[in-house]
Amino acid sequence: MSELTAVRTLVKSPPELWAVCSDAQQLAQHLEAFGEIRITRLEPETTVAWEGERASGTVRIEPSGWGTKVTVTADSTAALEAVLDSLGQAHRRPFSR
Repeated sequence: MSELTAVRTLVKSPPELWAVCSDAQQLAQHLEAFGEIRITRLEPETTVAWEGERASGTVRIEPSGWGTKVTVTADSTAALEAVLDSLGQAHRRPFSR
């Protein structure tokens, strides 16, 4: 099967996204469409390679203007879009106490 790629610039900092992507438990929350996953390789602050029950792939991050360009590769386009939607969501409520 050929590898598919989804790319989006997210309005989050590279360190913020790296903290999520390089932590197996946090990344698993965003990659749940692929089943249970594990991180197989890290290239510090740029690339995470992962394997799941239904696919394997990478998450690559790089600074881009006011945000961070995120490139996700795997074998399912719908699941890749879901990953980017999940990574781009606010996980904290602004202005709440």
